[in-house]
Amino acid sequence: MKKFLEMVGELKTWGCLSFTGALCCYSLIDSLTGGEYIRHTLVWQMLALCGCITLLQYVFFSGRVLKKPSYYLRMAIFCGLILILCAGFAWAFHWFPLRNGGAWISFLAIFFGIFLVFCLGFEIYFRILGRKYDQLLGRSQQRRGGVSVSKDQGEK
Repeated sequence: MKKFLEMVGELKTWGCLSFTGALCCYSLIDSLTGGEYIRHTLVWQMLALCGCITLLQYVFFSGRVLKKPSYYLRMAIFCGLILILCAGFAWAFHWFPLRNGGAWISFLAIFFGIFLVFCLGFEIYFRILGRKYDQLLGRSQQRRGGVSVSKDQGEK
């Protein structure tokens, strides 16, 4: 039960980040193109899309489902699946004129631009977090006299 609750908490956090990011990106793009408000049906569509993306994110990056593929392979497959998912939502809900090739090119440019920004953001975040944990580990090892203690050994 504890693992299930941890998973739900993790999914909730990732889903909230995804949904917030999606609405912020949409609002920015919409305001730059002359939009004034977001339709409530689009909010529900974004919520469903972000729920699907969150599940895929859990499968590819939680470390609980896929463990063997390299990070870059997982990222490439994840990007392809997200692109298909977003294009499917765009097609199903007519987010733009579907027969307009320029609209599809804009959609792809925006998709890859946002995907790149989010990937770089996560990369920077995890590098900073990694440095922080390395510093904390270094301090902890210094306090213990430079000896690393595993969980199995316990503290002495």
